[in-house]
Amino acid sequence: MVANVARKSLRWVVLIAALACGLFALVLPGPARAATAQPSTPWSKVGPGWSLVEYSLGTAGEPGKPGLTTLYLISPAGQRYALHYWSPKGGIPSLLDWSGDKTRALFFAPNGGLEQLTLTTGKVSHFNLAGQADPVGYTRPSGSQIIGTSLTKSGNTMVGRYSLTGKLLKVLTISSNGANVIGSADGRELVVSTPRGAELVSNQGGVIRSLPVPGTASNTCRPVRWWSSSTVMLSCGSAGTDNPATRLWLVPVNGARPTALTPQRSSSSQDLGDMDAWQISGRMYLQAAGPCGTVQIFRQASNGSIALISPAGTTGNDLIMTVSGSRMLLDAQTGCPGSVSLLWYNPRTKAEQWLLHTPSTQIGVMSTIPYYSRQNAF
Repeated sequence: MVANVARKSLRWVVLIAALACGLFALVLPGPARAATAQPSTPWSKVGPGWSLVEYSLGTAGEPGKPGLTTLYLISPAGQRYALHYWSPKGGIPSLLDWSGDKTRALFFAPNGGLEQLTLTTGKVSHFNLAGQADPVGYTRPSGSQIIGTSLTKSGNTMVGRYSLTGKLLKVLTISSNGANVIGSADGRELVVSTPRGAELVSNQGGVIRSLPVPGTASNTCRPVRWWSSSTVMLSCGSAGTDNPATRLWLVPVNGARPTALTPQRSSSSQDLGDMDAWQISGRMYLQAAGPCGTVQIFRQASNGSIALISPAGTTGNDLIMTVSGSRMLLDAQTGCPGSVSLLWYNPRTKAEQWLLHTPSTQIGVMSTIPYYSRQNAF
């Protein structure tokens, strides 16, 4: 679940693009935060298909008109459990990650640094990572520590493991490619970007092996997520082509030769760069870059051709958060500017289940973190 600020993976690539187009308001004026005890919250039942969602009643497209912001725990069937509130009188923190043991959430604090919220009690702690490091997210599987990155004096990027109070515990590796990072489900290994691919890194420190991707342009590869327990997906630009659009590669972490999951698109393609992919009911679905910082969904046929998927009731700017069975969970823009909803969508039957259907005048969903799984390893 996260990237080089926490995945600087897809979620943050999309978020930055969305900010540029005015689709989200991450910092709302406003102080006071009040926790609510939720003894009825069924923590023992929380698992795949559940999500932690930050939802704002602020006015879409108008940061000067903030509203109450709520942190919800939402079940696959759509039951909502309000865990925390922030009033519009102070800065609103931005949800970054959810610990694998389900008990804590990590936020970017509105005035800098980090906040950790204990979900069962409402207790909030404030801290910074040593050396002004950027957080990647909780370590796996339980979230007992934090992975972070920081620039070295030589201009490279250090990947380190930090305590929950921000102390640097272990330097894991030094990368020369910005250090996009994803962790394995068991927490023993991480995949870190390099100029021509990635490297497998031990959570105890040190590079296990290099994972080069053939024919890639320098410093364009980004680990996306784990395709299987032994294979990681990378998004990379191609060398020697006039089209800078990225394509997806499946890279075995044992060092075997990578295979291309998507073809190199032509400059006239609707797909402006492949960012993620999912197998659903025997079909391949892609998350791809669209025009003006948007993200789109395509179904890829066996010959590599694509067809646009656009759920009814959305603007076509749809971000896949996770997949469960035959459905994908979408953070979907449903109003312009910047009104975002949350829904389950079956791309084969086109059935929709709306979990949070935001009025077009409201901001709505600010961030969604699905329950930890291999697919959401960071």
